[in-house]
Amino acid sequence: MCKQIKNVLRVFPFLCLILSGCEKGDGYGESFFSKSFITDYVYPDTLETYGIETVGDTMSVRMGFKGNYHVAPLAYRNFADWEQREHLFDSLMVRYADTTYNEDVYVEGHKALANPIESITVVSDADYDENHVAGSDLSDLVIFQGFSYGSFVLHGYFREEDSYWIYYNGNGAELNKPLSEFCSEDYHLWKFSSFELKFPQPTLSQVHHITFTFVTGGQTFTVTEELDFND
Repeated sequence: MCKQIKNVLRVFPFLCLILSGCEKGDGYGESFFSKSFITDYVYPDTLETYGIETVGDTMSVRMGFKGNYHVAPLAYRNFADWEQREHLFDSLMVRYADTTYNEDVYVEGHKALANPIESITVVSDADYDENHVAGSDLSDLVIFQGFSYGSFVLHGYFREEDSYWIYYNGNGAELNKPLSEFCSEDYHLWKFSSFELKFPQPTLSQVHHITFTFVTGGQTFTVTEELDFND
């Protein structure tokens, strides 16, 4: 009888989790009360290009990180090293001061890069315009469009209703500005999803081999793509 009681007590928290997650939200199914807003940290393995598109005079490169190593409090309990992952999650939660959210969240609902972006460089092998010759930094020309949870978490979740939706719209705060205008918090807690880098029409060479270099967590990720503005 004692053994049966222990078994019931062992699974009781997970039964509560399942019961509390029956309502539909953002599609992840199960919700739970969490002291952190971020539910899942991802360590990237690769940087990949998903597509290149021309809209008017702008060429957009859609990219994203891919990673297999995730840490989260609940989603990866089937892994043998789940205790190590959970401990790492707790350390990241403290690192980003994400410890007082105290609301319901969905399992895997808010995925973020585990480490902040340390630097981004965008360079062409050809002359772009009179001020950007081959090998120049193009960060003042390139518009970055993506999402970050950084400002939302770093500013205490913007509890005031009048500022909440300015910094959070379900996807995180939208980053939509030249790379040269990024401030420190823009590099934190990137949403683990694709992002775009948009290039204006060059005034000199119309064919460029653009090298994108991202540094995060001490790792360097580099991708080179051809942009042909003649097409």
